[in-house]
Amino acid sequence: MDMEIKDFDKFSGFRINCTKDLVVKGSISAVVGMILGIMCSLIVNCTLVEVSLSKFFSMYFGILFIVVGLIIFWRLHANVTDEAENRRNQLMILAGLIVLSGILCLFFDRSWLFSLSPLSKVPIYCILGISISFALTFSLIDLINYLIGFIQGSITRPLIESVAQVYLILSFTITMGAIFGFIFGLLDVEDESSHHIRLALMKAENCCFPLGAVLGGIAGFGNEVFRQQSEAYKIENVTEFDDEV
Repeated sequence: MDMEIKDFDKFSGFRINCTKDLVVKGSISAVVGMILGIMCSLIVNCTLVEVSLSKFFSMYFGILFIVVGLIIFWRLHANVTDEAENRRNQLMILAGLIVLSGILCLFFDRSWLFSLSPLSKVPIYCILGISISFALTFSLIDLINYLIGFIQGSITRPLIESVAQVYLILSFTITMGAIFGFIFGLLDVEDESSHHIRLALMKAENCCFPLGAVLGGIAGFGNEVFRQQSEAYKIENVTEFDDEV
């Protein structure tokens, strides 16, 4: 008898089996997530400073964001499947957000930016923060997947393989980027005089580092939970299929 085998890609029917393997691997994933969260916080804040103060960097990141966004659009159009339609639409929105960030960077002008109130800057920096965080996080994940595959062989399971994991990382990435951009815009880091920029940046980083560590740790542990749950779900379906055969 034929049996439809579906990947574990929804939160419905979710259950956690707290095993020693989950605790050990989940703890390692949480620590890695915390490190990545802190790195993301540092890079996002430094990038926002450079984009705000340097015309060269604003042009550079503007072109980079537009190219990355268009590449994502192209890849999504090249790999169209009915099963991934919902996920594809969400990634299309993020790709559009990255292109919008690139356009904003191209038109960044220091005198115009400084004339805005902190509350007016917050939405702009939130959009930029989300785009930088999204691009950075998934670049790091691709790099880690490549390194793990290179070291352990082609049979290695990737860090993110189910839709539930993608949603989890997407939600935490967007949250981190939006929070970092919100704090950066609210603290007026880019409005400080040149000799106070470092102090203002350190103040923003002191606010963002703990948040990045906490959110990254939760995302890392949650990703491992979904990873093991997906594996157990597949094994269960294969077992049921064998029984019916």
